[in-house]
Amino acid sequence: MDRLRLMETFCRVVESGSFSAVAREEMTTQSAISKQVQALENQLGARLLVRSTRSHSLTEAGQLYYERCRQVLDTLEEARIEVRRAEHDISGLLRVSAPAAFGRQHIVPRLQGFYDRYPNIRIDLVLDDSFVDLVAAGVDVAFRVGELKDSRLVARRIGTAHRAALAAPAYLARHGEPQHPSELQGHQCVLYTGLSSINEWVFMDQDGAPLTVKVDGRFLSNSSEATRQAVCEGLGISYSTLWVYGPDIRAGRVKPILTRYKLPPLPLNVVFQPARRPSLKVNRFVAYFADAFGQDADIAAMLDQDAAG
Repeated sequence: MDRLRLMETFCRVVESGSFSAVAREEMTTQSAISKQVQALENQLGARLLVRSTRSHSLTEAGQLYYERCRQVLDTLEEARIEVRRAEHDISGLLRVSAPAAFGRQHIVPRLQGFYDRYPNIRIDLVLDDSFVDLVAAGVDVAFRVGELKDSRLVARRIGTAHRAALAAPAYLARHGEPQHPSELQGHQCVLYTGLSSINEWVFMDQDGAPLTVKVDGRFLSNSSEATRQAVCEGLGISYSTLWVYGPDIRAGRVKPILTRYKLPPLPLNVVFQPARRPSLKVNRFVAYFADAFGQDADIAAMLDQDAAG
């Protein structure tokens, strides 16, 4: 029998004043309880109790050991209560990372609904288009768009994001609207450096065959917000997820082009710190947004609706 169990039995014998009382609690025999105390004494190499026919008393070593045991058991019980409270009390700070445009357009507007359910959670939202190191940044959960590069992360896919080529009407009026992806080589393209391949854009023809086009342009940025603004200003053509331009499409500031050609969709995942069991607040946060986006469904419908108005 493990030491902790023997310590608990010994303390209960001391506190109840009776082997038989502890035996009744444990639904066992008085002899079994006595053997447990004796096993503890054998492990320690010291006598803890002086037994008589009807009673027992602590030896000096027994008194010292009981006090220490009581401290250890009380500390363990306090730790158990604190952990249980933390696990069931949906409160505290939750640090969340997301791409800038996605966070601004699709996380922040849905936070009030989350707060209505869990008013004691505080959200620290880190908006960054680069892949944040969860451990170094102290991030609890992150939204990631695209194929995951770090296999150590624990991931849950919650949807799919569709993309499009877009341009401002003013740009198209000056330079013409391309009718085939290959014509992009003669256009200014706004390049988002967060892509794995900055100057290669992939389309799919009507048969699903990939069409890879090499593009170039005078404006590059690692910020989806900066590239969005550049496109709205008429600096060139963008290759982007639809949610970045949703309000701009509705307002007529930009329009999708080359719509006969599909762009490969991107997975949308939430990821957790490696080798770390998600807390209850992380699980509730992920479940809430997975439900908001249509759990295990295609997020494209939501994003397309946002884009089309």
